[in-house]
Amino acid sequence: MQREINYDFYIENLQEMAQLFQQINWDASEKDFLDKLLKIAIKIIPEAECGSIWLIKGALYKAIVGEGYDQELLSKMEVPLSEAFVNKYMKSDILEVKNIMDYNTPETELHKISRTMHKNNKNMVTLIATLKYGDNVAGHIYIDSFHVDSFDEGSKKMLEMFSNLASTFLTLKFLRDSERESTELNTNYLSFISHELRTPLTAIIGFAETILANKDLPKKEIINIVKKILLSAKHMNSLIEDISTFNKLNRETTLHLEKVNLKRIIYEVLSILEVSASPEVEIVFNYPADIPTEIETDSTKLKQVFMNIIENAIKYTNKGYVRIDVNYENNTKHFIVTIQDTGPGIPKENLKDIFRPFLRLSKDKPGSGLGLAIVKKNIDILKGDIEVESELSVGTTFRIKIPAFLSTLVN
Repeated sequence: MQREINYDFYIENLQEMAQLFQQINWDASEKDFLDKLLKIAIKIIPEAECGSIWLIKGALYKAIVGEGYDQELLSKMEVPLSEAFVNKYMKSDILEVKNIMDYNTPETELHKISRTMHKNNKNMVTLIATLKYGDNVAGHIYIDSFHVDSFDEGSKKMLEMFSNLASTFLTLKFLRDSERESTELNTNYLSFISHELRTPLTAIIGFAETILANKDLPKKEIINIVKKILLSAKHMNSLIEDISTFNKLNRETTLHLEKVNLKRIIYEVLSILEVSASPEVEIVFNYPADIPTEIETDSTKLKQVFMNIIENAIKYTNKGYVRIDVNYENNTKHFIVTIQDTGPGIPKENLKDIFRPFLRLSKDKPGSGLGLAIVKKNIDILKGDIEVESELSVGTTFRIKIPAFLSTLVN
């Protein structure tokens, strides 16, 4: 039997929703921003007891924030996008479903976590609404209730209106953040051109003028100066190549997919880079025998990721080890590649910025500050994810998550 709609209640809630939206902090992190949106949604839906917001992150569909749930369990809620419930059953912008957990295969990790998180409630009803970024689906908001047979039509209309408003706010925030990044990138780009590129060019001009002004210089001294000119020219060429690669990645949309051996790719990278390692640094590579080796991806971009990160690890580690460990997650169908070093580490306050273009944390090592920005661009194109942890005087760990079957996500 359909419950009678209290229109006064919904008018009041619409007014409250508008007031709550006005309190959103545009400078908040994505997680804090979504947490605020979720709290608003739960407040305005009478039947709501718990809820969560899931976003599409590359090849994965992940729970980002939750209300009324164990946060540690929630952080483990992720599935390949191709296997997500919404990918199979969400045919409209709003959907009600009973016992959504039953749609997960019982032996999967997601099903086990869901059962624990929802405390084995047998009468769960979920209302799902789409969140959009422009015309693209960015994710979904889930409102859960354990004590009703269904949400009433007023609640569904309320959530539909909320999701439309939330999508507008989400789009505006993404555009605002992108605009800020673009402005910062242009500023840094001009600074890079005027300073970083000028340094080797000034050195080349200075050394050349020294030779021309001193025509009686001994041959040995001329050779030494020419070597310095060559080193400066190579450094300048390296900077230009990094700029070219970064600009190309910003324009490029084509992926060249092929099935390749992941173990062989990493071996090839190590064979190139290990010769530059300090004699006091041990290179360790661990690839378990019981996990797959074949990956379907763009091998050029993936190799570029490993080259940049492993090269950095070797360059900044003077003693100890650089360790590469590969694992495979069956539930998400992703390879996890961990690259750990015993280098100087990165200050915690700088960790959030290390993927920003033209950022150089160490001025005593040559480079453009684009290496990790190129890594992040490639990882995004490959529908993967990358995390970093670091401690000063202890070392740095990069954790790369790459889908094993990229064609199922881009075709």
